[in-house]
Amino acid sequence: MIKKRIIFALLYQDGYFYLSRNFKLQKVGNLDWLINNFGFGVTANHIDELICLLVKKEPSNKDKNLFFKDINELRKKIFIPITLGGGIRSLRDAVEYFNNGADKVLLNTAIYNDNPTKEISDVYGDQSISIMLDYQRSDSNDNKIYINCGTEYKMSLSNFFNNIEKKINYGEIILNSIEDDGTGNGLNLEILKKIPKNFKNKPVLLMGGAGKPEHIYQGLKNDNVSGIITANLFNFLGTGLESSRKMSIQNKINLANFTSEIKL
Repeated sequence: MIKKRIIFALLYQDGYFYLSRNFKLQKVGNLDWLINNFGFGVTANHIDELICLLVKKEPSNKDKNLFFKDINELRKKIFIPITLGGGIRSLRDAVEYFNNGADKVLLNTAIYNDNPTKEISDVYGDQSISIMLDYQRSDSNDNKIYINCGTEYKMSLSNFFNNIEKKINYGEIILNSIEDDGTGNGLNLEILKKIPKNFKNKPVLLMGGAGKPEHIYQGLKNDNVSGIITANLFNFLGTGLESSRKMSIQNKINLANFTSEIKL
């Protein structure tokens, strides 16, 4: 049986890491702050994967180079798979991200336009691609997908699954709730009911709303959820991720039961 995952996400732009609430960003500190105040190397021993997102809209080459510089420094402190994303529009972009330590790349806006996923998949395989759907609930009982850092409405979630999803090469899909982002009030598990029955059975990850270990456990115990992602720095760094992992394992969630013997 494939093990489930607890994943942490770091949001980055202009040399700093950010908190996000409903996609509104708040700067909190640079790489030294992250390592010195939260001991991020040790903290990362309690997660299965790390996602690092360049959240600047339409980042320049200078923005990306600064991102890569800090990510490569961070990689010296951690020993888990890393997904990098933000500003990937082509195979050439993806190659640059892979060359700077990505085990997977995350795509969002690009999948609706020129859709580079087939080219990326031909080189690196479907499993190397994560796609993220940033969505909001709506009065029409459907969900609205937004692109460009949550600023531009693209289509309904049902339209995506009916018309777009089958044209994309990818290894996993992330459903990220804009309304629940950064609130810490819990995950939107109702979104799982919106996935059609003929979905091609790729792993589904949930993001947006996890604020305590119970939220992660409640998400992971769902058969249709492969992993939970949180970007909540203040709620989960320190002992939060360790507590989340212990709680889920104690409640029979199929997580890797590794120890944190590596000290950095």
